[in-house]
Formats: sequence, C-alpha cells, structure tokens
Amino acid sequence: MSFFLAFTIVHFVGAFVVLGLALFAEYSKLDEVEGYFSHNERVRANKRFWRRNRWIDRQYRMLLMFDFLSDSARYVKAGVVTEAELASVPLGLKRWVLWPYYVGFIWVIATVVWTVWRRWADIPI
Repeated sequence: MSFFLAFTIVHFVGAFVVLGLALFAEYSKLDEVEGYFSHNERVRANKRFWRRNRWIDRQYRMLLMFDFLSDSARYVKAGVVTEAELASVPLGLKRWVLWPYYVGFIWVIATVVWTVWRRWADIPI
C-alpha cells in the first residue's frame, strides 16, 4: 500500500469524523450554548431569522456561537456581547462549539495537500 493511498483513506474517513462532530455539536449542544446568550439581541435576531430546525438553520446559528467564542475580544469591544455572558459558558461547552470547526479547518488544509500531492505526482483517480 502506498503512502498516498493510506493518506487518502485516513483523509476520507476524517471527513466523516468532522461531519459527525459538527452534527453532534449542532444537534446536542447548540440549544444549551444559546441559553447562555438568551438576553443577547444578536443571538435572538439570528435565532428568529434561522427559526426552522433544518440543518442549514442550525449551522448558521452555531457559526454565530463559534464567532462569539473564538474571537470574543472583538465582539466585547464592539459591544455585541458582555464579558459576563462569555464567562458564563462552561469550558467543556466552549470546546464542543470550537473544536469541530478547528478540526474542520485542519481537514480543509489536508484536502489542499491531498489535491496538490495528487496533481504533482500525477496520480490518477
């Protein structure tokens, strides 16, 4: 088995892992993390706009939570969230919101590496 084939197998299995992590976080942790921002106007407006419970709606609601928790200093400085709201979210819940997206970013980088490697080595699919 070539190293490229092993990388391909791990890469495509990783895609399902990333998808599973994201879906689990969106369907089991989203309502809990939104509860900590229940008085925030931006969260309430976002929840009203994406009110149906489809995947795309939950995805965009989770992306707002990811933005708040990953770049919190910018949102506090802009007055969108308060330090108290951010401090009230438990560390374990923050990890469930942030890490599926961080792992997804790593997977995207691995996809670029896989594509460049396949074209550079002229490996047929």
